[in-house]
Amino acid sequence: MQLGQPTYLKNTNDGGGLTRVRVNEGDNIHRVLFGPVRQSLVYYPTLVEDQETGEMVQRMKILRRPKEGCPLDVLASLEKRIRSSRGEKFTKSSLDPSTKWLYLVMNKESEDYPKVEIAEYPYTVYKELVELESATAIKDKSKLRHGLIFMWDAVITKSIDPSKSRQFGTSYSVQVDPDNKFSGKVPVSYLGINATELAEKMDLKKFFTEEEYISINESKLDLEEQAVPDSAEDMKQKLAEFPIYLGATNPNGSYRFPSIEQFQTQLEKMGLDFLEGDTERPTPKKLSSGDKKDNQISFGDDMEVEPVQEVVEEKEVVEEKPTKAVKEDSEEDEEFPEW
Repeated sequence: MQLGQPTYLKNTNDGGGLTRVRVNEGDNIHRVLFGPVRQSLVYYPTLVEDQETGEMVQRMKILRRPKEGCPLDVLASLEKRIRSSRGEKFTKSSLDPSTKWLYLVMNKESEDYPKVEIAEYPYTVYKELVELESATAIKDKSKLRHGLIFMWDAVITKSIDPSKSRQFGTSYSVQVDPDNKFSGKVPVSYLGINATELAEKMDLKKFFTEEEYISINESKLDLEEQAVPDSAEDMKQKLAEFPIYLGATNPNGSYRFPSIEQFQTQLEKMGLDFLEGDTERPTPKKLSSGDKKDNQISFGDDMEVEPVQEVVEEKEVVEEKPTKAVKEDSEEDEEFPEW
C-alpha cells in the first residue's frame, strides 16, 4: 500500500509518465493517495489514422524526457532562433519540455470509482497539495490543520477565463473538503513518513470505506517504478513510428512551426523521419518522410543546443504543462490529444 506525500518524493527530480486522470473545468473531487513523482515531457504533433473515417488526423505524442535531454531539444532551439531572428516578442518553443507531478488518486466522479488511477497535476496543484497537508492547526501547532493528504478529499477547481487564450487563461485552486473529521487530530510528526511507519501508529483502514480500502490494496500501480523517462532507444522508436508532423496547425489555424524548410533540413541532418507540410494550411494527410542520412539519431553536427529551461506550466492532453512558479498554468493541445 502506498499512501501520503513522503518527504523523499517531494524533493525528487525523477520523472516519467502514464495514462492520466483528466482534470475537468470546474470542481474535481479527488482522494489523493500517494505522490508526487516529478516528470518532464515533450509534446510533438504527428498524424494517425482515424479508426472511424480512415483519414489521417493530427494528434499529439509525448516523449518522457530524461535529464540528459532528447532529440527534439535541437528543434526547440532552432524554433527559438528563428522566432528571435524575426523579431517576435515571444520566442518560446512548443517543443520546450514541461513539468508535471504524478499522484495516485481515486476520482470520486469517475464511473470506475473507487479504482486507483494516476493523476497528472500542474505546478499550482502540486504546490497547494503540499501546503495544505503541512498546514498546522490554529489552536494546537503540534497537530495538522487538515490531517494527512489521504484522509480528506481534495477539491481541485479548474477555471478558464474566456477573455484570454487557454494558455494564459487557465488557472487552478485546491481546497480541502470541509467535511473532514480528522482536522486538528493528526500529529505534525506524522507528516512525510511512509505508509509502513504510519501503519504502526494508526489503523489506516478507518480512513476509507471498505470498497476504497479493497481497491487500494488490490492496486498494482507502482508510481515510482512506472513513471520513468524514455530511454534513447524508446525515443528513437517512437519518433520512427510516429514522425513529427511539420505541417501541424494550432487551434486557430496558424502553423505550429515557423520556417518548415529549416526544420526539414535539420531533421535530415539528424537522421530523423518527418511528415512534411504544405505551403497552405494542410488537410492532415500522410506525406513522404525525410530521407535518413544514417540509422542513428543525433543532435546534428552543426547545431548549437541552447540550455533547456523547464517551465512550471501545464500543457494538457486528454490521456497523457514549471522555469519558476507562475500564477496561471498554460493549457494547449486539447484539440489534438494523444489517443
